[in-house]
Amino acid sequence: MSGLKAPILDVLNRLKAIQVRTAEGYNQPLFVRIWNNQIARQDDGSGYVFPRPSAFVEIINDVAFDIVGLGVRSADLGFRIHILHDYYNGEEMEQDLMIYDLRDRLLSTNEGLSQFVPTACGALNCVRETAEYDHDNTYHYILDFVCNFIDSKGSKFDEEQGNYINEITENLDLITEAQYIIPQ
Repeated sequence: MSGLKAPILDVLNRLKAIQVRTAEGYNQPLFVRIWNNQIARQDDGSGYVFPRPSAFVEIINDVAFDIVGLGVRSADLGFRIHILHDYYNGEEMEQDLMIYDLRDRLLSTNEGLSQFVPTACGALNCVRETAEYDHDNTYHYILDFVCNFIDSKGSKFDEEQGNYINEITENLDLITEAQYIIPQ
């Protein structure tokens, strides 16, 4: 069991393990960070320069939790992955097909996020994707993944609280024989 930070770090680290080729022809790990609308900051000049291709992870945290019990909660947790790739007027003017190669790699079960299981979560599944069609040289593609998340941080039985219970210590008498009585 865990809080929200562990699955976020798992997703970030999974994406960072993907090797990509830069526009200069170098192989390097995919540049991955938490989403903070870097594209808008790039466009207005207030942001920082970051390598391309890159992926930014947005946590979709408008989440309604179900109560499991004893302070443990369960919810569907969304990860929105923003894939950015620069394409400068190659042979196919304004037609960057590399963004789809990146999309396929991030969707794969081999190195990407499909069926990946972050800490305290079920398997990730891609439920939505979209491309931005009004862009300059930076192509922006979005993948939305969802998984079930079990949050134990509100429970006094969370492992990190030191009160974790993993066995029952009392003797319980179990009923091993039962008789069904037909209602009249």
